[in-house]
Amino acid sequence: MTSRAVATTAARRLLELAARLGVDYFFTNLGSDHPAFIEAFAAIDGEGTAMPRIVVCPHEMTALTAAHGYAMVTRRPQIVLVHVDVGTQNLGCSLHNASRGRVPAIIVAGLSPVTVSGDRAGARTEFIHYTQDAPRQHEIAAQYMKWTYELRAPEMLDNVLMRAMQVATTAPEGPIYLTGAREVWEGPAEPLPDEALEHWSPARLGGLREEAVAELHGALSQARRPLVLTTYLGRNQAAVGRLVELSERLGLPVAEIAPQYVNFPGGHPHHAGYRRNALVADADLILMLDVDVPWIVSRTGPAAGARLFHIDADPVKEGMGFWHFPAHRSYLADSDYVLRQLLDYGRDRAEPVPAERLRWIAEARQRVAAAPLPSLSVRQGGITVRQLTEAVGELVNDRTVIVCEEPSGTETILSTLRLNRPGSYYVNGGSGLGWGINAAVGVKLADPGAEVIALSGDGSFLFGVPSSTYWVAQTYGAPILTVVYNNRGWNSPKVSTNLVHAHSTAKSRDRYWITVADGARLADIAAAAGGAAAFRVSEGQALRGTLQEALETVRAGRSAVVEVMLDPISEQVLA
Repeated sequence: MTSRAVATTAARRLLELAARLGVDYFFTNLGSDHPAFIEAFAAIDGEGTAMPRIVVCPHEMTALTAAHGYAMVTRRPQIVLVHVDVGTQNLGCSLHNASRGRVPAIIVAGLSPVTVSGDRAGARTEFIHYTQDAPRQHEIAAQYMKWTYELRAPEMLDNVLMRAMQVATTAPEGPIYLTGAREVWEGPAEPLPDEALEHWSPARLGGLREEAVAELHGALSQARRPLVLTTYLGRNQAAVGRLVELSERLGLPVAEIAPQYVNFPGGHPHHAGYRRNALVADADLILMLDVDVPWIVSRTGPAAGARLFHIDADPVKEGMGFWHFPAHRSYLADSDYVLRQLLDYGRDRAEPVPAERLRWIAEARQRVAAAPLPSLSVRQGGITVRQLTEAVGELVNDRTVIVCEEPSGTETILSTLRLNRPGSYYVNGGSGLGWGINAAVGVKLADPGAEVIALSGDGSFLFGVPSSTYWVAQTYGAPILTVVYNNRGWNSPKVSTNLVHAHSTAKSRDRYWITVADGARLADIAAAAGGAAAFRVSEGQALRGTLQEALETVRAGRSAVVEVMLDPISEQVLA
């Protein structure tokens, strides 16, 4: 059986095919290049046939970042429809985040019409069709994309979209940027036969050769002080349980380094904490599993003679500039598949974990626990990051999903919450602030039964364009609880300065760091734009009651933002 033979516009065909491919949402900010799409929205809606749900986003930061959050939960790309070059530019750092986070997404942008006579549907009709005709529009996004392409003929729509989906979902996953002129989207697009759509499956990573499995298993078994480092293994939730099994069988401590997911249960006795540099120099074997930056070279490094193995969906980080960490063996492989290979290989070779190995795990955990966490000096009675996070932890249940973007407090937050359930924690794989509150909306859309709590720094909250975020959350039924860690300044650049200039003359110049005054009411932005309930806490005794009230508000179907006033940033205590 084949699809219907009646030709339809390329824009409509994109909607129809996307729905068949598991695209649930079009996140969009519409413009003059989208008449064919708007007509298709209305026609399909009027007919009652299948198409993705259209989510109109007042700002493009919300559009791509919500798609990012959705893909972290489902591993399925959604489509982000933006307006020519200016809409692409408004995607801003969400392009970087999707790339560095290795999440699949399809960005579709219009191009200014090419024709001017008016003989073709979609030809130029407005003055902006001249001013928005950028000669190299794709270059705005190109260095962050796995693939960029212009749809040049409407009849190629199926082929182009299928290739986009294939590339986006082939490991390492990533975003795609497609463009097309207005006349092309208005043109007729013949669908491919159904059987042809089956020929575009993503390429799958495999495992290791038999001799490589034997070598790695032997090295892990014989090491006196092994260490596993991982950042994004947990994107495949099944891999977490396999890593736990291998850790228990061989006696392997596991450290999560700037984790983007729950990669290993935080409460497990083999969990070696979240400190990037703490144990690297003491290990005699380091297994890096899906990790970008296992240590900071200027602060530590592996011991002489340590054996180094790296298994990763992206082992050489081709999308980054200069990058190098030593490894005796580096494999482009599916880490979950490799874990299964190691478990199968060792099933008949199991031996009790040596006492020396157990002592190493206990010592490693004790050393990490004893190291001071980054903190801020506060006045007596002031709310600290740890105190606030402990209060948040009391809200956590088996339906809670934490979406965290509090850069200077992340390590404290992780060490305090120690989440165990795969799929209960998500963090940006990039560094473009404004991700958290918007990704939380995407997570909620992907998992409507979850209680999504976004933990956000005050800067991250502002960068996220909250006027857009909470309007979308309210309009499309995705209520979230946001907790703003407001230290009333940009703490991260102050820390960066102190790391370079230990005796910085800028330390006493608060005007360089303080950018949010005491009088600012960040939660009120969400209330004004999206009807969220706004709360503000400055004293510890009101903290727990306010958080509980806000959570009950979310459970009733309305977003809530709790702005918690920490003391102004002062001397940073660095670990």
